[in-house]
Amino acid sequence: SAAFFGGARVAFFDGYFVLPHPGTQQLYISGLYAGGVYDGTEFASDEASPDLTVALEVQRREMVVLGSRSGQLWFDAGTTDFPLAPIAGTSFTYGCAAAASLRTLGGQFFWVATVADGARCVMGLQGYEPVRISTPAIEYVLNGYSTVADAIGWTYQEESHLFYALTFPTGNATWVYDTSTKLWHSR
Repeated sequence: SAAFFGGARVAFFDGYFVLPHPGTQQLYISGLYAGGVYDGTEFASDEASPDLTVALEVQRREMVVLGSRSGQLWFDAGTTDFPLAPIAGTSFTYGCAAAASLRTLGGQFFWVATVADGARCVMGLQGYEPVRISTPAIEYVLNGYSTVADAIGWTYQEESHLFYALTFPTGNATWVYDTSTKLWHSR
């Protein structure tokens, strides 16, 4: 039977449209190169942690799946029942605090994260290793906002510098990270 549940994010991965099933830890996919065809049996659960799937993004034939308290990388395993599978040993304990903050840039994933105690920070994924890119000063500001769930991430390049920017509508602020200098500035 057809089942389309919607989703806050969608990724195109090896011919499939991949979406998080809202309010669950499940991912579901479209038919192969058929973005309008969904089968209720074509889903998998992100079992790395018992949290809800918040966001996903694809880069270099790998997909990061972020929950509210954890994350993990997936790949196209080519299996017949469900083609995507988690990459063993890539789970981590940084969740996603804002679905629209997840972006790719220069071979890395970036997002507004939550740590185990609920504090907010900004993470970059270098290879399979999450790295905190926010400074204590940036984290102080982020943790002072009433919400960061509405944060929007975007990327751009100026000359040889790559930038990851975060706009916080409720906080009425935009913070920008320069991946070359590893410095932050406000806009």
